[in-house]
Parts: sequence; structure tokens; C-alpha cells
Amino acid sequence: MLPNPPLTVLAVDPGFDRVGAAVLQKINSGEILLHSTCIRTDRKDSPAERIQTITKSLEKIIEKFKPEHFITETILFAKNKKTAINVAQARGAMINTASNFGLSVFEYSPLQVKIAITSYGRGDKKQISYMVSKLLKLDTSNMIDDECDAIAVGLTHLSSYNPVFHSKNK
Repeated sequence: MLPNPPLTVLAVDPGFDRVGAAVLQKINSGEILLHSTCIRTDRKDSPAERIQTITKSLEKIIEKFKPEHFITETILFAKNKKTAINVAQARGAMINTASNFGLSVFEYSPLQVKIAITSYGRGDKKQISYMVSKLLKLDTSNMIDDECDAIAVGLTHLSSYNPVFHSKNK
């Protein structure tokens, strides 16, 4: 049986003020982190300018690392409608950017990510960070939550994706 070719993914934790972004690669049965960052937008900018900051940053990452898949977390909001609208618009622009580059788009709920990473659906940020550090053997103590969450979203996909059972999801 031939080994699977490496799979490179760009995973994001969607936001408006901050967007966690991580590029991970699966080689055979192991995962490695190639890049992670927290994209920040300026609150003084207009919503359109802030979305453009996010999409331009993602474009640079896509051009540099050439991922095949774009992975995002679904968003859940209950309180602030303005924030929900802004994040939803930014998330839509991110998905559109990925689609424009031909990436297959996959989505996971926060519950799916927590179960995949901590084996517990109510895992908190500290538990996610701890498990990400253990799974990838890296220090997450200085990472912003959004960056660590993006890594967790990417790990969720890499642990569950099987090319035999998934069709291209554009």
C-alpha cells in the first residue's frame, strides 16, 4: 500500500477583530504545524477595510503555503448581533477567498473541535491549548487563543478527513 501524499490545510478561527490562522500538514500518520498567526484588524478602519485586511492576509498565506483545503469553524452567537453580523461577513469573505484559490472548504462546529481535541464536548480554552501543545509538541503558552483555536480546527480536519469518503466541497 502506497503512503498518502502530504495534505496541507489552512485552518481559521473566524473573527473580526482577530482571526486565528494556521497552516498544517499531514504526512502519513503525523501532523506538523507549518505556520500560525493571529490576523488583527484596526478598529478605526471601516468594516470593508477590516475585511480586506483579513482577506489580503489569507491570500498571502495561501500563495506561500499552497494548501489544498480551507478549514473553518462554524460560528455561534447569542448576544451581540452587530458582532455576529461582522464576523459572519468576514467569515463569508474568507470562504470566498479560499474558493477563489480553488481550495476545498470544510466546516466544523465548536463541539466537533472540542471532542476531537480534548475528547470532551465542553473542553475549555486551557484544555484546547494543552492538547494542541501535546499533539504537536510545541509551546502554546505565548499563543493567542484565536491562533491556538485555528490549530485545533486544522487538527480536527486532519484527524477526520479521508479522501476516499469526501468529495471536493467547493
